[in-house]
Amino acid sequence: MTSSAPAESKAPPMGGPLRNENAMKIGLFAMNCKGGPSLSTYPHNRIVPTWQEQVALAQAADRSGWEFLIPLGRWRGLGGASDPVGAQYEVFTWAAGLTAVTEHIHVLATAHSLLFEPLVAAKQGATIDNIGGGRFGLNIVAGWNEAEMAMFGKKIPDHDARYAMADEWTTLVRRLWSEPEPFNFSGDHYSAKDASLSPMPVHQPVIVQAGLSPEGMAFAARHADFGFQAYPEIGPLAKMGADLRRLAEGHGREIGVISTAYVVCADTEAEANRFHDHFVDELGDVVAADNLIEQLIGGVAKSWPTDAYRAMARGLTASWGAYPLIGTPEMIVEKLAELRAIGVDGVALSWLDYAAGIEQFNEQIVPLMVDAGLRKS
Repeated sequence: MTSSAPAESKAPPMGGPLRNENAMKIGLFAMNCKGGPSLSTYPHNRIVPTWQEQVALAQAADRSGWEFLIPLGRWRGLGGASDPVGAQYEVFTWAAGLTAVTEHIHVLATAHSLLFEPLVAAKQGATIDNIGGGRFGLNIVAGWNEAEMAMFGKKIPDHDARYAMADEWTTLVRRLWSEPEPFNFSGDHYSAKDASLSPMPVHQPVIVQAGLSPEGMAFAARHADFGFQAYPEIGPLAKMGADLRRLAEGHGREIGVISTAYVVCADTEAEANRFHDHFVDELGDVVAADNLIEQLIGGVAKSWPTDAYRAMARGLTASWGAYPLIGTPEMIVEKLAELRAIGVDGVALSWLDYAAGIEQFNEQIVPLMVDAGLRKS
């Protein structure tokens, strides 16, 4: 890739709630999609979604001083009895709408770089950042779902090529957000002549990236402010975070880590486990889980040992492979402290019932997080 040298000019400053001093930042994940990230037929108080519901959840998190909202970037459902994510709000318009009705929280969009022209995405992001006075962020996805891309008439390039394209895409977007003077850009996949945008962002938008392959980790190390990592066990999470930070240091950069986590909180551990097993093992949408595994890794999973396949399906059914925060409030805070100890800077949370979950988390868990030094009062 070749491009003209970046101009000597003052870029918008860093800022926004995701860059605050809380040791463990809190956000909401996947609230923009039907059912959120769980693949369960559990019927009560699930995400529909409706706009009134989205506003209420965003404002509840905003009033609570939470740091971020991250949507799931999907375009079609997973089938099965519950068809998880079968209805979803488009991420840039969703982010603009919720930014306009909140005051403090970072609102991210999730952009498939294969679908969005970089100049359009940069302009949309700068506009949303101006709406919120510097609270926009972007979760960049290199593209992986063949069925969804086929809806747009696109064929997915091979894995390494997707990340090469995403690298140019992000470089161009970052320059548009940083350089007020027009510039030329010439790459293998994208080019632009006299490229510029105005108004500029108020703050440099936060970039999040969730790739876990070697190419995805390398991409995040070069470009992201936060790696977005999902895994249901603490050991692999610790290794992924350490590897990512080491890669970023090689580029002279610092990078944070946000992990996905789902919450099942009850008065006793036994009660929490019973409810978890009920919505996962008894009411899990097996067809949807099988379809998601097929989309993620193809037919190779069918050759796995039965126990390994079921373990993966169970984690995806619970919450797309997120880290489980199951137990009493005290147990959940202990788990959050363990995550912080391995370098996790924030958790993107989900529940079966988001509204009740946010209320319970604020009443029963956040005060214990303050006592543990994970949050400021």
